[in-house]
Amino acid sequence: MEQKSAELKQEMLLNPSLYSKASSNFDIHYLGCNWEVDPAIRYIKGDVKIGFTITERANTITLDLADQLLVDSILFHNAKIPFYRPYDTSLIVNFEGFIEKGTIDYITIFYQGIPPISTGITSFKNSLHNNIPVLWTLSEPYGGRDWWPCKNGLNDKADSMDISITTPAIYSSSSNGVLIGENIQNDKKTSYWKHRYPIATYLVAFAATNYTILRDSIALGNVMMPLMDHAYPEKESDFLAATAITKRTLTLLHNTFTPYPFINERYGHTQFGFSGGMEHQTNSFMNNMSENLIVHEMAHQWFGDKITCGSWKDTWLNEGFAEFCTNFNIEKNHTKAELISLYTTQLKSITSKPNGSVYVQDTSSVGKIFDSRLTYKKGAWVLKMLRWKLGDSVFFQSVRNYLNDPQLNFSYALTPDLQKHFEKTSGKDLSGFFNNWVYSQGFPSYNLQWATVGNRTIQTILSQTTSDTSVLFFEMPVPILFKNGTRDTTIIIDHIKNGQANLFNIGFIPDTAYIDPDLMIIAANNTVGKVEVFPTKDNIVVFPNPVGNAFNVLLRNMTEGVLHLSLHNSAGQVVWRKRYGGFNGQDQIVVPSMTLSSGYYFLSIHKDDDPVIIKRILR
Repeated sequence: MEQKSAELKQEMLLNPSLYSKASSNFDIHYLGCNWEVDPAIRYIKGDVKIGFTITERANTITLDLADQLLVDSILFHNAKIPFYRPYDTSLIVNFEGFIEKGTIDYITIFYQGIPPISTGITSFKNSLHNNIPVLWTLSEPYGGRDWWPCKNGLNDKADSMDISITTPAIYSSSSNGVLIGENIQNDKKTSYWKHRYPIATYLVAFAATNYTILRDSIALGNVMMPLMDHAYPEKESDFLAATAITKRTLTLLHNTFTPYPFINERYGHTQFGFSGGMEHQTNSFMNNMSENLIVHEMAHQWFGDKITCGSWKDTWLNEGFAEFCTNFNIEKNHTKAELISLYTTQLKSITSKPNGSVYVQDTSSVGKIFDSRLTYKKGAWVLKMLRWKLGDSVFFQSVRNYLNDPQLNFSYALTPDLQKHFEKTSGKDLSGFFNNWVYSQGFPSYNLQWATVGNRTIQTILSQTTSDTSVLFFEMPVPILFKNGTRDTTIIIDHIKNGQANLFNIGFIPDTAYIDPDLMIIAANNTVGKVEVFPTKDNIVVFPNPVGNAFNVLLRNMTEGVLHLSLHNSAGQVVWRKRYGGFNGQDQIVVPSMTLSSGYYFLSIHKDDDPVIIKRILR
């Protein structure tokens, strides 16, 4: 954990422009934003009031702002103060005197201009729907500075916001929080929004066009919470039809994890022209109202908005959880066949290349930050495998503890923060799991060799190869399905070494074996082979030894006849005895041992006139 934290700090020093050039000598606690736009014109004019606390004595603070945007003036205590633009996407504010640590104050920045067109995801976008102009913002990951003065990194959240958006009167606008009023004057419409939860810079957004506004409500526990959607008029029916999915999903996530994080305000959707969706806080921007997109963006309200990744290296904390919840919704509300089909498709994508880590190594590339194969799908499967490894009770309690952690609540988290909660709740050291599946690369390919022993026992040898040399061995519980024409059972091999041999009494003779039939583990190119008899130096095997409440005696390659077994204590007294008629030369016998006190015992095995065989056993 300390190593990953140090690596992050070093990267921020080497590549500050990837995160933010804003100074660390102040914390933002309030934003008052007034923006005037026309959806038909690529231009923004406005002012941003920034309430802050000085964290170390300073006479300047630095904010992020694109060089293409002109700062008209900055007010401090109702007077204009100087500022400096180094033309490196920063804005340096000069107070003309020192402000002491702990001082709470504010400035107001007046600015305007044409936001730059960035590569990858454009953060301030004009387009058309049905030949009507539409404008929206999408600032993830680095685009906030393209259209407003802000702290563009992942280290500061404003405690609250007030937003006003002015457009030509024919349009309506949408933003974060609660709409508290609208005003039309001089052919211009201004909408006023209020948000009273901490919010990261990239989650601040607005959109404007001739929206149809749809209102509803939902009962979450004892709270009746408003729902508000902004749809293109031609897509109103799509949004109305999706209301049932929205309500069902809010209820599922609210009941499974923690209460909806912004329950005192609202949730809603706003249609925009980007090809997917974006989890703007309280107000997900949506290209369409497909079920998977609804669930994914809503899940981000918990994973990404309430708790935000503290580095873009850890984006999987946002996207992996959102994809996990999308799968979870299929599990809860669709058939098993649909779930397996989804898992099959995702697994094929994850294993389509032999390498690549969930932890993002190159955050200068937006494509690598939001890699569908790794950040989304493999990130979701890391959580899926943790659920499989730890069990539902521990897994979901760990996630709830993570979401309720007062140090992370409405703040930022890194991967070690999540790992800590899984370890604390489960009591297990998960460093190997996280190192293998999050920070390292690749996946295992399993090989199972198995044979029948007697009429109800199987022996297995499980091995694996790995697709990337960064991991030599993946320790995982591996499910194996054994079946014949009438019966089946699944056993779990806790795979801790290559060539691992195990014996299982499954109660019948199978004819087929399958590795991971329900797709619980990231793996590919698995192979299964059945053999006649595994080579062994001993025809009698006692396991486990030391014994617990019962132990097994595996007998094979012996002659047929009447079999006698007896268990003696160290004083030679018989403590258990049994006779088996018609022994066919191989079988597995379970011997009860729960009443035995601690110490050594001796198992006597003999058949007719054959020599007596003695096995020493420790209880």
